[in-house]
Amino acid sequence: MRNKKVTLKRIADRLGMTPATISKALRDSSDISLKTKETVKRIADEMGYHPNIMARSLVRRQSYMLGVIVPDLRISFFSEAVRGIYERCRMRGYEAIIMANDDDIETEKRNLQFLSSLPVDGILINAAPGTDNNGLLKSIHDQGIPFVAYDRLIDEFDTSSVTIDDEAMAFRVVEYFVQNGRRNIVFLGPVDQPSVARDRYRGYLRGLKEFGIGHIPEWTASCRIEIEDANRVMGVLLDSGLQPDAVLCVGGLIAYGGGRAILQRQLRIPEDILLAEFGDNDIVARLGVPFVTVNQSPYEMGNQAVDLLLEEMAHKSKPNPLRHIIIEGKLIFRTLH
Repeated sequence: MRNKKVTLKRIADRLGMTPATISKALRDSSDISLKTKETVKRIADEMGYHPNIMARSLVRRQSYMLGVIVPDLRISFFSEAVRGIYERCRMRGYEAIIMANDDDIETEKRNLQFLSSLPVDGILINAAPGTDNNGLLKSIHDQGIPFVAYDRLIDEFDTSSVTIDDEAMAFRVVEYFVQNGRRNIVFLGPVDQPSVARDRYRGYLRGLKEFGIGHIPEWTASCRIEIEDANRVMGVLLDSGLQPDAVLCVGGLIAYGGGRAILQRQLRIPEDILLAEFGDNDIVARLGVPFVTVNQSPYEMGNQAVDLLLEEMAHKSKPNPLRHIIIEGKLIFRTLH
């Protein structure tokens, strides 16, 4: 026979108490003695009791669950940000439900519909490029589920956020290149979507202008956020006869694909071409060469995103003005260990 589910009533019957007393003891209520709390928790543990989250949410009108949407867990920046999120959630008494949108609008739509149907108390989102889901985002927000964007802003949908200053950090990368004698600088990646790519491209253009480097359209090598596409686009550029001496990559997958194209043509990194990327991603280290990276403190970003979302949730009835927290980026030259 299957064991019956352990309920508050079964624990109460065993201890000769009321279910209300058991509930209060498990919640560390101040009107229950320490001895009773210890006894109840010990017996509940022996009996294999697990709280019914859905029942608790119905009673308290709060699920103590936060939804988290992440683009790609293969990338170490995102996995570290998610680690910061779920550890902070646990510390603050919440559980995190992690879902990946794979930078795809339709997948993200299903993510959002699922999370809102639970329902979660709030959503942390690193949105897929585009604005197709903005109507759904607004509808969910109007149901009383607040959002906080982390890493990427959401085009045409205003919400509080935790990001770095992508434009300023791209400018600093260009400055670093120039200080190290590099002036034939390629921008590799998308230039308009997602928001981080657009801002990084702006920083690149601003850097060229600041240091008196004329913008040559051929140095903008637009590609998707995919290893193979970055490899193909960088390869075409190199085979065209152009001779870059530095490449600013939007992210880790692009840097890995672009870096492979450079090495496949018997060029050296960093001697011939200095490679830079955003995210301090482990995948780039697989190239086995030194590279420049913008460390975005993803763990701290995840922590602060949770704190900001809980603050938004606490003021749902009287919303605060939107807040945009900027995490300081760090420019690092990664050498071989």
